[in-house]
Amino acid sequence: MMTEARLIVGNDISGHTINPFIFGNFIEDIDDHMPAMLAYPLRNMDFEEEDHNLDGVSGSWYPLNFGKHTQFAIEPAARGHAGHSQKIRLFNKDRCMSGIAQCIHIEDGVPHTLRMYMRATREIHRVLVKLLDRSNGEVLGSTELEVTEHRWKEVAGNLEISRSCAAVEMQVWAIPLPPAEWEDSVSTGMIWFDHISILPDQQTGLLKKDVFQMAKALNCGIMRLGGNYISLYHWEDFVGSTYHRPNYINEAWEQAGQVHKYFGTDEFVSLCRQLGVEPQICVNMGTGTAEEAAQWVEYCNGDVLTPMGAMRASNGHPEPYGVKYWEIGNEMYGPWQAGVCSAEHYADNYLSFAKAMKEKDSSIRLLGCGTARDSLAPGWNRKVLELAGSAMDYLTLHLYQGQNFFPMDAGTPGEVRFKAITAFPEVARSLFGELESIIQGSEDLKHLKIAVTEWNTMYFPNPDLPNNHTLEAAVANACMLNEMIRQSHLVHIANFSDLVNGWVGGCIRVGDHYERMKKPGWSGRQDTIFGTATYHLLRLYANRQLHRVVETQVLCHTFDAGVSKLDLPLDKLPNLDVVTCISEQNDILTMFIVNRSLENVPLTCDLAAWRPLDGALLYTIIGEHYEDYNTVFEPIKIKEEVLNTRIVGANWSYELQPHAVYVLEVQLTTS
Repeated sequence: MMTEARLIVGNDISGHTINPFIFGNFIEDIDDHMPAMLAYPLRNMDFEEEDHNLDGVSGSWYPLNFGKHTQFAIEPAARGHAGHSQKIRLFNKDRCMSGIAQCIHIEDGVPHTLRMYMRATREIHRVLVKLLDRSNGEVLGSTELEVTEHRWKEVAGNLEISRSCAAVEMQVWAIPLPPAEWEDSVSTGMIWFDHISILPDQQTGLLKKDVFQMAKALNCGIMRLGGNYISLYHWEDFVGSTYHRPNYINEAWEQAGQVHKYFGTDEFVSLCRQLGVEPQICVNMGTGTAEEAAQWVEYCNGDVLTPMGAMRASNGHPEPYGVKYWEIGNEMYGPWQAGVCSAEHYADNYLSFAKAMKEKDSSIRLLGCGTARDSLAPGWNRKVLELAGSAMDYLTLHLYQGQNFFPMDAGTPGEVRFKAITAFPEVARSLFGELESIIQGSEDLKHLKIAVTEWNTMYFPNPDLPNNHTLEAAVANACMLNEMIRQSHLVHIANFSDLVNGWVGGCIRVGDHYERMKKPGWSGRQDTIFGTATYHLLRLYANRQLHRVVETQVLCHTFDAGVSKLDLPLDKLPNLDVVTCISEQNDILTMFIVNRSLENVPLTCDLAAWRPLDGALLYTIIGEHYEDYNTVFEPIKIKEEVLNTRIVGANWSYELQPHAVYVLEVQLTTS
């Protein structure tokens, strides 16, 4: 019986480099992803929600009224504005202020820009905006704006806010003329709001300041815009003036509300540039057309002499964006997807889309839709590649390890579930191997690479919280990253799902929305922003200096992951999942070591094939229990830690904790 584990790092280095795009991320309009990510504190800024309380006021707003006769109503779309507007009608017999309010939280007490798109009759000449601390009535900020137009007009101003507050009432009051200036005894004063927003001046890329900084720290290389909603998304509706962008229901998700019109193509590309990452756009094949997709390419990449390039320039962006990576269709094999189709139909459509899009920009790289779950559409990958693979640069997979590949549910014992979920690399390796055999079997396909455009752990049918945020999930996701690094000759792009809140796996969390089973806001800490265990993992991996893979021999005990739905032999998996990389300058050796057992593992690492310096850095992601996770109450319970460690005689020895991730960074002598 082996008493300790041993790693032997060889000197064979891969001929291929590691693409930094395997640390990519993913933005999707799902649930509260957009509201949690963006810096706008107000909800329903365009009054598109229903009048749920039957008080004449839209959605999360409610009436403020000093008069007995004031009327509130939601009015339909009309010339000059998109969607509904909120009307307030003040009667002569009252001649007093009335308005609307909403409960929000304000961060940092920084200055905000106030914007309104509104119109009014002559009886109303000013709007007063006040922010009050709901606990004591303290005024945290106020300003007045003049109303000068009976036609729709944007009015903007500055709103100084004295301090942060988690429970603020934002009041918007319509102020009428003095009674003597009303024209007659039957006149009424009316005001219509089509948009009201406040935005912190310190936001970057429209994101909350802390969210942006955390996203920047991920160093993710590439950011995908896509998901189920994209199959019902028509890009041209979400460029240009936000006041004239239409509002429509996010049909892809139950009770998901409106598609967030304030984060369209221009805002997405701008955010990517500010994050220093490449934009990756998934086009609508579900309800869209090849012509529509081609126009999207031209809008992003065409010069100002093209029709769509001219439109982009008229929207304030004269220089082409140069978006290189375009994914054609999202999960088109899935019965949940708008426009679901057969492999033959998809391949035929793909070729039409690809031809039209390449005619607009021949330099773009195209990603075709593959599946990691053959049971959903038997033979999909082989048929799609046979019919259309030669016109693809990448085939995509969506890999959600856990319930999709193992018979697990809420009643599965924890240790059984842990072993199954941490078998992520073996499941992925099998799927990658199947695809590689198809690719290598045809000269027309050998150029193809794999893009894992969505990946994460998947426990049980939603809501499956908080499993996706646990240390266990981070350990499993570390194993997946290790496998993609090992398979980096084939896997060139990967997008972790998701960036912020939204679907259960969002690695950045805003407030307590990680508890779907509880009403949002239940903790009173909806302004707390923190990273999951997997967030710290992603940041740790993506910020290392990786260039090529180094051969490593792993000698350790094994475990049985149980029976999978793929009928894989998973009875002798190594307790340690390890991959080693060398930097571009050959001066840093980085070892990613995951202990996917539930016991301590004494480890010795043999570095004799290299010339390590005595000192090294050891990064760790550890915790007392694999089900531990970060919350608004304990936002850094699990995080990356770093310590100094020593290499003695080209050997490194350490006792690994259970269910833990280690990254050993070794400086090498290069002279």
